[in-house]
Amino acid sequence: MMVALVALAAFASGIVYCSFFEWTLHKYLMHRPLLGFRYAFRAHAQTHHRIFEYEETYSLQRDEDKTLVAMAWWNAPVIIAANSPVWFGAGMIAGLGHFTAYFWVGAVGAACSMVFYYALYESLHWCMHVPGHRWFSNSRWFKFLDDHHRMHHKRPMSNLNVVLPLADLILRTKAPGLPPVSRMATEAREAAGVS
Repeated sequence: MMVALVALAAFASGIVYCSFFEWTLHKYLMHRPLLGFRYAFRAHAQTHHRIFEYEETYSLQRDEDKTLVAMAWWNAPVIIAANSPVWFGAGMIAGLGHFTAYFWVGAVGAACSMVFYYALYESLHWCMHVPGHRWFSNSRWFKFLDDHHRMHHKRPMSNLNVVLPLADLILRTKAPGLPPVSRMATEAREAAGVS
C-alpha cells in the first residue's frame, strides 16, 4: 500500500512540476531566442505561430503543414532526459535520501508523469490544430483547453500551458477565454466539414 502511495505522490507531483516546466520552456525557449539557441524559437514562434494563427488558420489548412503541428520526434527523449535530475530528486525524497525501493518507486513515478504529460501535450495540441470527430471533442474540458490555447495564438506570451494551465494561473499569464462568437464560428466551420 505504501509503495502505491509513494508512486501516486511522485506521479501527481510530477504532473504539477510538468505544468511549470512546460510554461518555462514555452516562454523562454519557444518564444525567445535564448543565449544563441534559436531552434525552438524558429520552430515554434516563427514557424508554427505563422502557419497556425488565431482565427481562420488556427486549424490545419494544408496537409503539408501537418509536420508543423507537433514537435520534432527527437524532442521527447531530449526533454525527458533533461529532466532526469527531477526524477532523481523525487527518488531521493521518496527514499528519504537512500537508494531504497522507495527511491526507485519515486524516480519511476516522476519519470512516468513526464512521459505521460509529454504524450498528452502532443496529443491535445494535435487535436486542437487538426480538428476531427473525436469522442472528447465536445467535452467541456477539451473546449476549455482548446479556447485557452487558441487565445495563446492571439496573445503569444499568455496561456503558455496546453495540458494543465496551473502555471498560467499561478504565474498570472492566463488570458481571458474566447468570446462565444469565436467558439460558435469554429464549431460551425467544423460541422460544415471546413478545416
